[in-house]
Amino acid sequence: MNVHASILGLSLAAGLLAGAYAEPARAATSQNVSNHGSACRNYNASEALDIDYLTSGARNINANARTVICPVARHPVTGPAQGVYIDGSNTSGATVYCGVYAYEYNGALLSSTSTTLPGYASLPTVSYWGHVSVLCTLPGSGGAVVYGVTAVDN
Repeated sequence: MNVHASILGLSLAAGLLAGAYAEPARAATSQNVSNHGSACRNYNASEALDIDYLTSGARNINANARTVICPVARHPVTGPAQGVYIDGSNTSGATVYCGVYAYEYNGALLSSTSTTLPGYASLPTVSYWGHVSVLCTLPGSGGAVVYGVTAVDN
């Protein structure tokens, strides 16, 4: 039994020594999370062939305006708000509106706001288990491209 006690004692001493020289724990930091614009999809099923996916994002190639819906990947936040930045280009000259929506895990709408492309919006209410999406109406003939959507942790 003395051998087992010695081994246990040495193991504990080694563990304590290793813990004393280990890197200290760091506080959690917030991080922004981005989705590429090609994650956006046609909002209306009948318009699937009108949305063109590029290495830089998504655009509407139909002559008429079309709407795309984009998922927003995010860290669950404990605060009541969530910032969203929609990156893109708009060569059409027309204002491109994007709605930003926060839903509870059960699909109930929590809050919404809007911005233009490119633009930033802050949702006043999101939940830990909730979901966020962006809906942009793109002008025809490739007049605008959604490059990506970023959840901004404040």
